[in-house]
Amino acid sequence: MAEKEAKVSAEEKAVDEKQLLKEAEEREKERKAEEKKAKEEEKEAAEAEKSEQPKKQIRKKPAHGKKYREVAKLIEKGKEYSVEEALELVTKTSTAKFDATAEVHVKINDKEKNIRGTVVMPGGTAKERRVLGVTEDNVGEVIEKAKSGKIDFDILVAEAKMMPKLAVVAKILGPKGLMPSPKAGTVVDDVEKAVAELKGGRVEYRADKYNIVHMPLGKISFGAERIKQNYEALMLHLPAKRVESIFMTATMGPSIKVVRK
Repeated sequence: MAEKEAKVSAEEKAVDEKQLLKEAEEREKERKAEEKKAKEEEKEAAEAEKSEQPKKQIRKKPAHGKKYREVAKLIEKGKEYSVEEALELVTKTSTAKFDATAEVHVKINDKEKNIRGTVVMPGGTAKERRVLGVTEDNVGEVIEKAKSGKIDFDILVAEAKMMPKLAVVAKILGPKGLMPSPKAGTVVDDVEKAVAELKGGRVEYRADKYNIVHMPLGKISFGAERIKQNYEALMLHLPAKRVESIFMTATMGPSIKVVRK
């Protein structure tokens, strides 16, 4: 009898221990759940407080310097200026410390293709160019210079009969824009005459992939009249009815929109 009671008591004790263990596990789960909830509430409160605070203002660095911004105020936004007015503004808005170059950028309608040619600048060119004429006497020397990379010319002029010989360095001269070309006016009948014209102010123009012709018109020191002469000479060679926009600027200066004629 005593043994039976002892056995029952041991079983009851084991059941009690299991129950206690189960209750302890449940309490631990509840504690962890409460702890997790408290952390989430704390995080939400911190985020709410952060969103209510004024955001820090990030100061953007101006795209242009102070001097540029000052002279840009001289140009009325959206206004189209006459050539004379534009040239006056080009001079006033030149911010460079050196003798800047006056430039013109002419957008041609995309329907007009292959805009390219040469024009004589009556007012002179902004840069003195080294022009070399290719003859039977010096063609070998020119080829050797090209192969060795010792190129001491900016423009190469040749007769048509010289082109097969120059073909051996076409891959060198071509990418540099130095290979003579009929369209550029550098494959000619009279080399001596062409060299003189190029040194005297004949320049090549061509539209880029956006159909825009970019052309230096001369140094600011040339004065408005000489620069205007060059501008007018260029415009005579471009299809007037296809011109969409014209902008003038000085090196490092703001753009000035010019009236189309």
